[in-house]
Amino acid sequence: MVIKKANKEALTAAELKEIKEHLLQQKEEAAARLKDKKNMDMPEAEVGDPIDDASRSLDKEILFELSGNAHNTIEQIEAALRKIDKGIYGTCEYCRQPIPKKRIKALPFARYCVNCQHSTEKHNS
Repeated sequence: MVIKKANKEALTAAELKEIKEHLLQQKEEAAARLKDKKNMDMPEAEVGDPIDDASRSLDKEILFELSGNAHNTIEQIEAALRKIDKGIYGTCEYCRQPIPKKRIKALPFARYCVNCQHSTEKHNS
């Protein structure tokens, strides 16, 4: 009788459920941050010197950047949730090998294993 070694990187159903709950919570928090940022949209001041104008412009630019980051985070979380539903979560999109649990716990919406992520970053820089 041959006993196959279980893949130590394979996620259990309980781990997947925990990750899915965590992703949903992260999505909710990112959406709340996005909503808060939209509510913080600063009204235009009718008076002010050039320094005030520059300061307001910089503040708006920072809010815009933060909103973009929140949108990206939400998109990545939604992609991870779709992968869970399709049964392909935890697999590197490039090499198709399991992403180590340690990486998944640190970044639950990771698309690549560490090696492939590093290669991707090297090619994009």
